[in-house]
Amino acid sequence: MKKYFSLFALIIFFSLNALSQDCTLFIPGDVGTELHYEIRNAKGKLQSVYSQKVISIKENAGETVFELLQTHKDPKKPEKIILQDTIGFRCKGNEFYIDMEKYLDQKQLKGFKNMEIKMTTNDLMYPSKLSPGMNLKDGSISIELASDLMSMTTNIVNRKVEALENITTPAGSFDCYKISEDVKSKIGFLKVNISNVTWIIQDIGTIRSESYNKKGKLDTVTELVKIVRN
Repeated sequence: MKKYFSLFALIIFFSLNALSQDCTLFIPGDVGTELHYEIRNAKGKLQSVYSQKVISIKENAGETVFELLQTHKDPKKPEKIILQDTIGFRCKGNEFYIDMEKYLDQKQLKGFKNMEIKMTTNDLMYPSKLSPGMNLKDGSISIELASDLMSMTTNIVNRKVEALENITTPAGSFDCYKISEDVKSKIGFLKVNISNVTWIIQDIGTIRSESYNKKGKLDTVTELVKIVRN
């Protein structure tokens, strides 16, 4: 009887393991792993630093939900925390999703914490396999204050896998998918349009990201500078 139970347990284990691998992660898959980033302007001057740490992995209603703690620090005083917030990611079937709240100004959101707001999201999705030339689905998020005093909307459109390229940063060399996208934001009557080029890799996520203004000029560069594994 014990042999049959052991065989049954092994079958269940490998079945669950196979299911979990249907979704390609574009974040670290282990609790405790930290990614450290630097953001520089077009001239290479350090603007800010932040880290992302996997703090929980949970199963919820047929999805695997990942929570990362994002910590922004003063680049001149590394011990000084400017802002901390959490970012959500999830796997559903063979699709990987990024919580669109990642694209909101967290400082502004904290200013609305005592107000009643309505939030509508369409999270960014990545299929299990990427290939150059592939078009990806759009993402969006909108916030409306109950008082109708202000609304905020961000749309991520024209997402495309441009190429497979090798990228080198202080964290190492990586074979990454190069993805382009346009970000269209509106806060009240103010409109802001930028474009991003991001290099991502399985089991880590963003290695490098470049942001361009509406005139096509480079604005900021974000690079992975260190990986700390548990």
